[in-house]
Amino acid sequence: MQWQGTPHRFGALAKLFHWTSAAAFIGAYIVVYYVIWFMDDEQPESLVVLNVHWMLGILVGALVLPRLLWKLLDVQPDDAPGSKLEHQLARLAHWGLYALLIVMPLTGYVGTSMATDFGLFSVPSFRDTGLFHWMTATFGLTWEGFEAPVDVVHHVVGKWVAWVVVVLHVVAALFHHLVRKDQVLVRMLPGQQQGPAPLALNARQRQARP
Repeated sequence: MQWQGTPHRFGALAKLFHWTSAAAFIGAYIVVYYVIWFMDDEQPESLVVLNVHWMLGILVGALVLPRLLWKLLDVQPDDAPGSKLEHQLARLAHWGLYALLIVMPLTGYVGTSMATDFGLFSVPSFRDTGLFHWMTATFGLTWEGFEAPVDVVHHVVGKWVAWVVVVLHVVAALFHHLVRKDQVLVRMLPGQQQGPAPLALNARQRQARP
């Protein structure tokens, strides 16, 4: 297992960050929509399920900083064949994903008035932190006045922006894999070898294939 990346593949640590974040992000959505569709969120029973949503959200947020640091330190695979505009759009889309992984956990945490129970430990609600108490004393904030706009941002981004960003990311990966037939998707899949792999076959190689 090669932890660092190469010009041809992502390393094992980058893959671990990517797929753990993706699983936690998707899992958080599944849990919260289960509560919305099948439970009464005003009943105590829903808090147990919502706690799972909060746990997954905190996990996503906790992975962002080390993931970004590793991205800066690690070797990044070469760009796929394409125009300069395509490369710029791809980078913009990736930074959009990182922004989403910051905004959603941050607004979710600071807008929740209950602690998150991880079993062995708990994370206090933002309402109970020294930072919020300082904000209250300094700016005269009330929890109701603070929580309402944060909650709006969390729900608007989660309901309307997140789906667009994630779907575009998935569609782009499938386009590279199924249409361009390059290694953009493959090089992020778990268990792939780290040896050199061309990003795309040239025209002569495609004609020579049976």
